[in-house]
Amino acid sequence: MSGPSVPAPPRSAGPETGVARPPLSFRGAVPEMRGEEQRYFDYCQQGRLMIQRCPQCALHVFYPRAVCPRCTSGDLEWVEAEGRGVVFTYAVHHRFPPGFEEAAPYVVAIVELAEGVRMMTRIMAAPEDVSVGMEVRVAFAAAAEDFQVPVFLPVELAA
Repeated sequence: MSGPSVPAPPRSAGPETGVARPPLSFRGAVPEMRGEEQRYFDYCQQGRLMIQRCPQCALHVFYPRAVCPRCTSGDLEWVEAEGRGVVFTYAVHHRFPPGFEEAAPYVVAIVELAEGVRMMTRIMAAPEDVSVGMEVRVAFAAAAEDFQVPVFLPVELAA
């Protein structure tokens, strides 16, 4: 992932560690929610990263859905994820929709959680600090007034 150098996003010091920490908020759109997605985002508003698990075949499932993709059971249950994972792949975005330009550049990644599921998310770190295989931990960021979403921080910033 070489290329032109890009300026790092603004950072502030973490009060408990003194380690530089990116701000945990960004302006974004609130997703349209229905069905199981609504329940997932309700948990996010509580600061909980919840995924589904099928009690029939023990498969962890993400994205939220009504039926297990392995055994087609309709009895999926919600379980709290450990909140840790690794960056599976990522991309650095240098453009943002009109009105949100101050957010660029930013990192969008696929994070593989400890439970084995993969989810698309933002990595709240400078693009040059992100790498495939990097260990990350969940945090919740304000994407809009009264609405938060899960994002991930490198483990050294998640203290």
